[in-house]
Amino acid sequence: MKNKIRKLIKKAVKDLGYEIGEVEVDYPKVENFGDYTTNVAMVLARLDSRRQSLVDARRVKIAKKNPMEIAESIKNKVESIKQNEIEKVEVVKPGYINFYLSKEYLQDKVQEINKLENKFGESEKKKEKIMVEYSQPNTHKEFHIGHLRNVFIGNSLVNILKKAKNNVISANYIGDTGTHIAKCLWGITKFYSDENLDSIKNKAEFLGKVYSQAVKAISENPEYENEFKNLQKKFEAGDKKLIEIWEKTKEWSLDEFQEIYKNLGVDFEVYFWESEEEKSGKKMLPELLKYEFIKESQGAIIADLEKYNLGILVLVRKDGSVLYGLKDVPLAIKKFKEYKIDKSIVVVDIRQGLYFKQIFKILELIGFEKEMKHIEYEFVSLKGNETMSSRKGNIIPAKFLMEKIIEKVREKFPQTKIEKEIGLGALKFFMLKYSAQTNIEFDMDEAIRLDGATGPYVQYAYARICSILEKVKGNPLLSGVPDILSQRERRNKVDLSLLTHEKELNLIRELNKFPELIEEISKSYEVHKLPYYAIKLADKFHSFYNDCKVIDEENLELTSARLNLINAVRIVLGEALRLMGVNSPNKM
Repeated sequence: MKNKIRKLIKKAVKDLGYEIGEVEVDYPKVENFGDYTTNVAMVLARLDSRRQSLVDARRVKIAKKNPMEIAESIKNKVESIKQNEIEKVEVVKPGYINFYLSKEYLQDKVQEINKLENKFGESEKKKEKIMVEYSQPNTHKEFHIGHLRNVFIGNSLVNILKKAKNNVISANYIGDTGTHIAKCLWGITKFYSDENLDSIKNKAEFLGKVYSQAVKAISENPEYENEFKNLQKKFEAGDKKLIEIWEKTKEWSLDEFQEIYKNLGVDFEVYFWESEEEKSGKKMLPELLKYEFIKESQGAIIADLEKYNLGILVLVRKDGSVLYGLKDVPLAIKKFKEYKIDKSIVVVDIRQGLYFKQIFKILELIGFEKEMKHIEYEFVSLKGNETMSSRKGNIIPAKFLMEKIIEKVREKFPQTKIEKEIGLGALKFFMLKYSAQTNIEFDMDEAIRLDGATGPYVQYAYARICSILEKVKGNPLLSGVPDILSQRERRNKVDLSLLTHEKELNLIRELNKFPELIEEISKSYEVHKLPYYAIKLADKFHSFYNDCKVIDEENLELTSARLNLINAVRIVLGEALRLMGVNSPNKM
């Protein structure tokens, strides 16, 4: 509907002899002021004012209109061409034009949702092929709370892009080589050479402990630094024993990652490996050195991007070790060439903002200009905890947090049999509801509340609707109410014109926004808008339910209409939760 109104305005503006680019159509901040609003008249008045200034300079006067006059002209023109979906158009100070949807349009929306079910909100299929790379954990380190935020953002974005009918590939780039691996291998050989590695129970936790122990030991003892450097050279040279330990311990990490992904309901279509991209980078290096901005400096190889205000990026250290940049450049090229994508999106934390600008500039300077986007997000901590660092050894492991929140749900709701669905749903919802640019202090007690802006609150609204719909089946006094599924199969039309209560229409207005929201997020990547939509829809459902009797044995026609309405809410709420990776329970 937003696009239809935008087209109506553009036509009206053109018919009035004005020229304008994009027309902004939004939702009014106060719902009483209509369903959609535009400031186009004020924009045209400003353009008119600039034109007046230019004409004044030539001492010629032209008629100048204020925003309210322009708005009235547009309103009159729109009313002459508007369609049945729009009931009323009004002008309000200082020049806004507000549009009110007709009751018939809103009532028909309920039928549309019940007919389309989970396809409601999908748009036309797009030709663009997009790869979304997210998660990117390092082996030999524990998967922590910060990784969870990455996974939730990335997975939701993939789901939403697919919902908007984009051709999407989900990818994961595993950090399975580098200095951190060498430090972990050094720690194992230094402190646990006599240990039977296969007998270790919590293998991923052990690797995280060894890495932290190694970092601390090396920083405190110069001799250890030399030992570590020697081991790193042997490892990079392919020492058989070290490679054997690396492969064994790498599998431990990968097993841990897969267990976490499975519990979170996340999977990837493509995996990339840092160890492979390092080889590609080394092969590519002679070609890169032909470019003037890639050069040797004090024994290292750097990309000098100073003239672009992007500083210096070291690609190879003077000791010969390859850094991330020389791996990410060939990886970017591989994505486009091998997978024939049109756009690459990478979800990585905010600390890497400058780094990705550097990578994108390097690719541009070597003639590889493609559409690439870095989605950055801020840090996560547990309430009362300091910022995490795996080097310090004070990280909060993802598995620990996942287990703890499920335990919390079990304590708070001892009767529930779906503590996992509620707990993990609460975790995802809490992290997703914050803008990516916001630091999160995760509060477990707050996340599992049933009466706040939380996942369980939205899940409860869904379960409540399921409970109401279930009651109809078992009530002999409601045998005259057609089954919703049967209606769809027979294409019988319930009398939805009975839905005229203010709370009913407000609820449908919120449902109507869902397709526009999906399209908006698919372009802006602001996934936090989806949980807030779900909260608002749940709020409006509860408000409707408090004021409107759904099951009325003395009014079966109204009962049928309202059952169709709440079923539409169930469909949209369930779909919103699915896109966030949150389960929709029938009972709570």
